[in-house]
Amino acid sequence: QGFPCSGKRPARASTGDPITQAAMPSVAQDWLTKVRQFRGQVDFQDTEKLGQISAFLQDHATSSRNEWTHKVFDDFPDWWQNDRQSCFKLAISEQGTLEQLHEYIAKLYDGGIPLTLTEKCTTQFNLVQDIQIWGKRDSALAAEELLAPQSAFARLLGRARRELYPNGLTLDAIVFDATGYSQTKGIMKTSLRIAWWCEILPGHWLRVIVDKDRALRIHDFVVSKFTDSNESDIKAIEARMQLDYTENTWRNVFTDLIYASREGIRMPLNDRVSPAPCTRVEKRPFAPWGVLRFKFDGGNLAEVERVSETLSSLQWLNAGCARCDEGTEVTAWTPPVWTPLGHRGDGRGGGASRRVGPVSTRTRSGSDGRLGGARASARPFVQAVVPRPPGMVYAPSGAPQGARQEGGPEAGDSQSTMRVGTHVFEGQGLHELGLSVGDRLIVSDATQQG
Repeated sequence: QGFPCSGKRPARASTGDPITQAAMPSVAQDWLTKVRQFRGQVDFQDTEKLGQISAFLQDHATSSRNEWTHKVFDDFPDWWQNDRQSCFKLAISEQGTLEQLHEYIAKLYDGGIPLTLTEKCTTQFNLVQDIQIWGKRDSALAAEELLAPQSAFARLLGRARRELYPNGLTLDAIVFDATGYSQTKGIMKTSLRIAWWCEILPGHWLRVIVDKDRALRIHDFVVSKFTDSNESDIKAIEARMQLDYTENTWRNVFTDLIYASREGIRMPLNDRVSPAPCTRVEKRPFAPWGVLRFKFDGGNLAEVERVSETLSSLQWLNAGCARCDEGTEVTAWTPPVWTPLGHRGDGRGGGASRRVGPVSTRTRSGSDGRLGGARASARPFVQAVVPRPPGMVYAPSGAPQGARQEGGPEAGDSQSTMRVGTHVFEGQGLHELGLSVGDRLIVSDATQQG
């Protein structure tokens, strides 16, 4: 019953440079003691299995930047690594190795020692969605409240998905919950991962497959649906979120960083690592929360049901991973079209695509920061102008995180806008500057004549 969970797929031959022949510890090595040195008190007693897992991970380590398929979150040194030589990338490509890795991940999660792995995003991937809401020091929105079947949040999310995928019988949201205390800001954080499946025939589910461009367009559409919603319950959720933390806007709640990260996508059942200098496992892995099933009557949402699925940890993992084989056909969809409200856009809708790429922040004259001064060729730069909340006084704290301040509002600017920074860029990557679809841009060449 429910979505398929075998997770098996043909493997590709490896062309990387794995570090092989990892040294197994001696028989006298107490694996449990080593695990406790890194993770604190745990009761995992199968020391032989710990040794097998360590050997497997070390045997599939690679130093290749191109061939890695999985990676340790933030290069976190963990119990399974070789004390003499640590490598934080894995090449899982030989026949049967992906299934073996998933079995070990599930085994360690069940034993209270979740790994800290991410998976490299393939060209096509399962549509996964992250929801991140910052809370207070001792409280945060619970998944049970946000995703209750009758909640306005869950129902609007289902209706938005239906507009994009109108042909399936039902849509299933496979939900993982990593809500807990975040060392990044020292407050509680609601952190949810949703993997989307579609029922194409009675009892037959398939993953919703997308590429990066399509995932970003879907993200923008969902953000617009919540931003433009006039439902009182949606407005109440937004007000509560922003009372807890002012940066809890819908665009930040439905983060799209998952599609752009070069560090990979954190896997289900895997834990997060807090940033330096207090680098440690945060003890809030993506734990299985449940399945939300959206049923439709034609184009209308008829029912939302939280399905009781009795699944093993391995089945949950297989259902929630993002990677798929290269060349997998993307799921047929209806491209999003909407009319943005307020300052966003010019009313032409959201059909345009956007690309994610690296950003080179440079000086206006084109210098890359090395000695020798400016280059002769001029590069374009962009000034982002975003809405200023009513009554807000311009200050650096009012700009998006990471924006470089260069003074207050420009002369002649409307009091409803503020200048948040000037960035020199090459070609792509506006998304990484914290810009949104519809943000007003002033673009010129390096001499400001364009």
